[in-house]
Amino acid sequence: MDFRTIQCHETLRPFIRNYWLLTSYCTATGTQQMFSNGAASLHFYLSQDVRIDGGEQCYSTVLFHQNMQKVGIVSEKGPFNIFGVEFVPFCSRMFFRGEMNGTYASPEELHDEELAVLSQRIHETVGTEDRVVLLDDFFMKRLSEFPEGDVNIVRLNNVFDDMVPTDGNTIGCQEQFSTADLASTACLSQKQFTRIFSKYVGMNPKSYLRLLRFHKALMMLQGEASSTSCGNRMNIAWQCGYYDLAHMISDFRDICGYSPSELIHSGTKLTEAFSPQFSGLMKKKIKIENVI
Repeated sequence: MDFRTIQCHETLRPFIRNYWLLTSYCTATGTQQMFSNGAASLHFYLSQDVRIDGGEQCYSTVLFHQNMQKVGIVSEKGPFNIFGVEFVPFCSRMFFRGEMNGTYASPEELHDEELAVLSQRIHETVGTEDRVVLLDDFFMKRLSEFPEGDVNIVRLNNVFDDMVPTDGNTIGCQEQFSTADLASTACLSQKQFTRIFSKYVGMNPKSYLRLLRFHKALMMLQGEASSTSCGNRMNIAWQCGYYDLAHMISDFRDICGYSPSELIHSGTKLTEAFSPQFSGLMKKKIKIENVI
């Protein structure tokens, strides 16, 4: 399996984390489990159409509006190559028209004709550099059409500056935040802030803080993967704001479907879809099964 990130045009970097390319081969029909990093992502499935676990429709292009729900991507034996876009958590709605009613949607389900044309051109184009040009042109055009000075984008940017470090640090103090704290930073009432946050990010502030805590614990556990000490993991649970180790294990199972031990020691590759330079806390993890 080969995974690499690709920078978007510098104009887009405040809003798009990066583009990425995953090139792999499925040794059998299987499901690639994806759990949330809190950021929307656009996936172009280049080598084969996929199904979302539990559904029958096949997709060649999918926009994922992240929330706490796990998503299974069902693929067949053969090449499994994805060209993707990872957005800053609260900025994806700047580039897409129409409202998403669920976790994922195709361009057709969004009724976005320009996005559907982009999807077709991405699939018809062979070279990575040419695909990057197509994406840059599309997103810069959409950015030029977005109203300047969107006050909610400014408010959420201030909130994320406080909540998620952008200097590559891996340990933050997000467990000390509350929805009231974040609403105060945004200069909004809790009710107004929760509504705006949920609309732009795809989940409510409380769920997002829970997700941050999960990712902080995951990174600390990966750093201590050689240690199987229950006491050590208990200490990590406390440092990340969990009541106890059982609470952390329950949270892991709820968010990603695995206990901390199962996730760390499964021997499965965890692919990071963007660099820690944007945020040391928010790392997308895609658990790859039946893929080499």
